[in-house]
Amino acid sequence: MSDRTFQEKSGFPKLFVILLIFQSIVASFILFKDNESPFIVLYIAAPLIVLFTFSFLKLNLNQSYFEYSFFPFTFKTTKIKWNEIQEIQIVKTDPIFDFGGWGVRLSRKYGKAFITGNNEIIFLKLKNGKKRAFSINNKTDLLEFLDKNNLPYQKVKTINSLPS
Repeated sequence: MSDRTFQEKSGFPKLFVILLIFQSIVASFILFKDNESPFIVLYIAAPLIVLFTFSFLKLNLNQSYFEYSFFPFTFKTTKIKWNEIQEIQIVKTDPIFDFGGWGVRLSRKYGKAFITGNNEIIFLKLKNGKKRAFSINNKTDLLEFLDKNNLPYQKVKTINSLPS
């Protein structure tokens, strides 16, 4: 990261993928024991395991814009100019409680959210009324970027808050 950029790439929690693999193995053994084909589990679980293993959220912030993509859920990179943003908040959340899990999520409180399992998000209120939230891994570097580029933000500590 240079003084004038912030880049980050994050994926789903590895524990989530490991649990999915474990559940697939257990379900296959149960089906095999009951003389049923365990391949149905493979047909369902394998694509999900691949999806969650290779998905990633990419944030690229510079002096001009906030850019994001979430492969494979969004196929294009989206740019939001800083002058289109009304408010920036750094919020401590719970992915399960606040968003119902990981991935591209919709929330009354946070709008369209791109969640990869981290507890902290950057929440943007846009001037057009839309809301966007993104998981962040490296809060320190993000805050440093916002400070060096004179972008005002608020730190909000609301974990396990009910959506408004």
